[in-house]
Amino acid sequence: MDARYRSCPGPLVSLLRAARKSKPGTRIKLLATDPKAPDDVREWASRTGRRFLGFRRVEDYYEIEVEV
Repeated sequence: MDARYRSCPGPLVSLLRAARKSKPGTRIKLLATDPKAPDDVREWASRTGRRFLGFRRVEDYYEIEVEV
């Protein structure tokens, strides 16, 4: 899911849409340039019972992985 160059809450909204369409256990990789995105996704996963699998910085964006 590519949400690069979208400011908050854009990356999280994109992730929510993808999660709603996905079956339980599906892994989603979110690409985001928003520096708050990794923390936002971690908090969302914690609140909703999803698994935050981690993130890494790649060039000028983040790759954030969750399991829904």
